[in-house]
Amino acid sequence: MIRGGRNNITSAPAFSKDAKKLLLCTANSVSVYSVATGLKITSLEGHTTPVTTVIVDLKSDDTFTYCWTSSLDGKIHLWEFSEPKLLKAFDTHLPIYSLVMIPSHVSCSLIAYVSVEDYSTVSKDLFAQIRRFILIEEPLPCGDILKEMEEPKPIVLSPSGELFGVCHNCNIHIWNASFGAPKHLMPKETTLRHTQLISVFAFHPNQKILAAGDVTGRVLIWKDIGNGELASVKSEDDPESSCTTFNWHSAEVTVLNFSSDGALLYSGVKEGDLVVWELDTGKKQLLPKIESPLLYFIFSSDPTLSSGIAALCTANHCVQLYNLLSDHEVSEVQVCERNHQPDNDGVRVRKFCFFYLT
Repeated sequence: MIRGGRNNITSAPAFSKDAKKLLLCTANSVSVYSVATGLKITSLEGHTTPVTTVIVDLKSDDTFTYCWTSSLDGKIHLWEFSEPKLLKAFDTHLPIYSLVMIPSHVSCSLIAYVSVEDYSTVSKDLFAQIRRFILIEEPLPCGDILKEMEEPKPIVLSPSGELFGVCHNCNIHIWNASFGAPKHLMPKETTLRHTQLISVFAFHPNQKILAAGDVTGRVLIWKDIGNGELASVKSEDDPESSCTTFNWHSAEVTVLNFSSDGALLYSGVKEGDLVVWELDTGKKQLLPKIESPLLYFIFSSDPTLSSGIAALCTANHCVQLYNLLSDHEVSEVQVCERNHQPDNDGVRVRKFCFFYLT
């Protein structure tokens, strides 16, 4: 067990490419943990305000391990996180709440899409923006605005790197990053509409399929997304709808993720209930209940396991490893003292649960 003090973990973690390390945004730094032992290996220090995103670069290998980070200080950093060493820094001059990096096989240019807040905007109500930055030598240009909203939203990138999007009230706005990428044209947009507030969504790993969860507990599956056409869903019972609905949860869906082969969909709610769905048949299986609100759910490929490792982030103060089928706890990492009261000092701490999927 690791007792780590007051770490502010408020965004999704990231696995290293070999799934041997887990990177966590902890206040103004990123902490790197060993998945095998739960011990903290190192930390990435350089941001001056809370880190909001950590992304492991897929170009990482056995020799070099790269990751990108963003922060409310407006900086985007590129790290070699095994040493650790800061390699590059870019300043957007706007607080960054979310970041996605377009992979090199989609665009030959180094392109970042960020969710920022800009109070100098002309609009008095829409202070949040999705902006595109082409990362060239400093100073950066101001960036292209794709969308304006009332508040910053997290950006979700598809596993292929071609699509990214945000949910905004009852809509999901999706952009195709590959559209016009060689000429730096603005990406093409698709809007999916729903009748309820959308709380979370996820992209299929190898098909143009999107799953979304709403505040009523429904899970919706859209097919053939990202083609630039407007898709509208009036209700899950509409025979002309391009959407399929899974019903079981009775509370707001907070986590969604597809299995690595895309055959299964995992959904969870704040109460700790986790369900796995067969995408083709809609059949469901209840997984062992997690005794804490579910906030994040990520996968990583692991060459030693047939289905990889999943990390569930919950609202407690430790890291747990389980075998899902036997409901057997393997180990635990305490990232904050159990008797620590985060409400007393404004610090929020999260728990990460690791699951071996067999």
